[in-house]
Amino acid sequence: MSFEAELRRLLGMDDELSKLKLDILRVLAIFNGVSWMSEIIPDIMKIYGYSLDHPPREELLAKALEDLEAKGLISIESRKRGMPLSREVYEDKLIKLKDLESAKRVLSRDKIYREYLSWRMEAIWRAAKDLKR
Repeated sequence: MSFEAELRRLLGMDDELSKLKLDILRVLAIFNGVSWMSEIIPDIMKIYGYSLDHPPREELLAKALEDLEAKGLISIESRKRGMPLSREVYEDKLIKLKDLESAKRVLSRDKIYREYLSWRMEAIWRAAKDLKR
């Protein structure tokens, strides 16, 4: 199944795992095709305005990422990453979307994706307007 066809299929699904896969793809499309595994859940919370009843479970996230990688929609690569305000490093997984253009094209019809992008652009516009004062 093609990238776009699989994404459209996920848009029509209503089970928890499929919704999480779709949320992961939304996050990756919003953040230019890449994210760290440790940031996926906070970013999902962000696109919902922190109004989710309960965040996705770690074990469900691992299953969703595994399924998306098996379908060829994402790649997952272990990488060393620096800790903020520290000299320490730790291992995290870098998640990459395989086809950013197709994801953006299909998600352009998705209400959640469009609303988040609209909110973000409005926030940037307001901040720029405030800087001019």
